[in-house]
Amino acid sequence: MNMKHTSIRKRVTLYYSLILIFITLLLAGVFLITASRQVQVVSKDTVMRAVQNAFDEIECKNDVIQIDSDFDSYSKGVTLLIYSEEGRLIKGSTPRDFPSKTPLQNGDHQEFDSGEDIWLIYDLYQTYENGQGIWVRGIYAMDSSLQTLRTVIYLSSIALPLLLAAAILAGRRITNRAFAPVAEIIAAANSIGSGRDLSKRLPQGEVKDELYDLSQTLNDMMERLENAFLAEKEFSSDVSHELKTPISVMLAECEYTLQKNRSVEEYRESITTIETQCHRTMSLIQQLLQISRTINLEDAMEREAFDLSILCESIVGELSLVAGEKDVHLYADITPNVEIEADETLLMRMIMNLITNGIKYRRFDADPYVKLTLVCGENIVITVEDNGIGIKKEDLPNIFNRFYKVDKARTAEDGSFGLGLSMVKWIAETHGGSVIAESVFGQGSKFTVVLPKGTN
Repeated sequence: MNMKHTSIRKRVTLYYSLILIFITLLLAGVFLITASRQVQVVSKDTVMRAVQNAFDEIECKNDVIQIDSDFDSYSKGVTLLIYSEEGRLIKGSTPRDFPSKTPLQNGDHQEFDSGEDIWLIYDLYQTYENGQGIWVRGIYAMDSSLQTLRTVIYLSSIALPLLLAAAILAGRRITNRAFAPVAEIIAAANSIGSGRDLSKRLPQGEVKDELYDLSQTLNDMMERLENAFLAEKEFSSDVSHELKTPISVMLAECEYTLQKNRSVEEYRESITTIETQCHRTMSLIQQLLQISRTINLEDAMEREAFDLSILCESIVGELSLVAGEKDVHLYADITPNVEIEADETLLMRMIMNLITNGIKYRRFDADPYVKLTLVCGENIVITVEDNGIGIKKEDLPNIFNRFYKVDKARTAEDGSFGLGLSMVKWIAETHGGSVIAESVFGQGSKFTVVLPKGTN
């Protein structure tokens, strides 16, 4: 039998049967050996006690050894013989087929096999007051004890195989019941695989055993796969939509321009429009490439210890000119000497995205500002706050989703694709942190990033 191509259920049943057979044979062997030895011990003790008790019926009176008239020469299956000191038989008769000339041996057990019976012999010698000695011999036929042992062996030879067969059948049934959930899991997995429906889940039994944990683990994995496939599908759809718009504009502009001869100014306007859409498309492609490179960047991040306070100050200094051009005041409240172990490039991108968003979505009817705050306690907290246009309450839960744009008309004009905040969230979570957004529409927004001081 090739065990490599045998099911686990059959292998478990086979192993269980072999172990059970081995244990049964071992116990049977131990039982038979123990029973045989016990028969020997009991037989020897029986004949020895019978011989010792026989001396109670023998006494010496007036220097004459007398045997009680009530002396029983057959006691509890033991034949008792009394011999004189010289070995002459005084009382009793030897059993048939027993060799009467068997020598006397004081205090020793002897065995004699006549071919038909096995005899156990025990001799004991005792000296009395008159100086004379008496021998008492006990003869015990082992055939009765051996017959009992043979009966036990015979019954065991019948009972043990029946019990073994019953145990194997019971074990097989238990194994089948134990592996029944496995068959259900396989059937459900095949159904999910053939139908390609990741929304289905594997069945979980009522008993929280190893198979329950296995099903739970596989269901969690399928849930992650389903979410990944849905996210990929949504991502592909969003990318297609975003690319479709500028390409459609460029095609329409080309078709319009080629319909008839145009003036130089009209050609210039068409080329300018196409150039604008090309830049928009190129910007989207660059952002998508940036995202694709960071999808598996978690294991390749260059983590190092650096001063986050200095990084924040340099970012504020770099973006101050951009903010000034938009008439936005850029403030900073940075705790000095804040050390962190992280990827400096990614954290710089995250903070710049938050600040540029605050600058981009400013309000024109107020004195616009963006404030960067860095504090360090149990964790490192980075806060970017502005008094810009704010975010509506119904849009707030979705702003970290890729390609989600609160104001599609406005973002189409400023070239935004809704990828900046998703990048912020990814960078924060990759570093073991989190980001939350608070906003009141028409009053401003506040983004808080919480990071551990070190990442492993």
